[in-house]
Amino acid sequence: MEQLTSEQLVEKIKSGENLIIDFYATWCGPCKVMLNNLQKLNENITSTKIYKFDIDSDREFAMNEMGIRSVPTIKFFKGGEEYFSKSGIMQPSEMLNIISNN
Repeated sequence: MEQLTSEQLVEKIKSGENLIIDFYATWCGPCKVMLNNLQKLNENITSTKIYKFDIDSDREFAMNEMGIRSVPTIKFFKGGEEYFSKSGIMQPSEMLNIISNN
């Protein structure tokens, strides 16, 4: 999974591709579990790209522009629009279900 800067993240969203953004922090224990779950999900999908964004790389952008209040937070985008967001750990099957239904 590719690590994005805030500028790259904005461009990816604007591109309209189907994507999942993992907002995380290196010091966050649950974020490591979520990363593992996303890696498992990534093995089973081709229609959606998964990217990572370290909130400590641009905390102001994460909070003010992306609305991140806690980590891990996962946001799903399609056609340049966010269609799902959740804080906390999600299982690969849960995320696959969300992708399949949108």
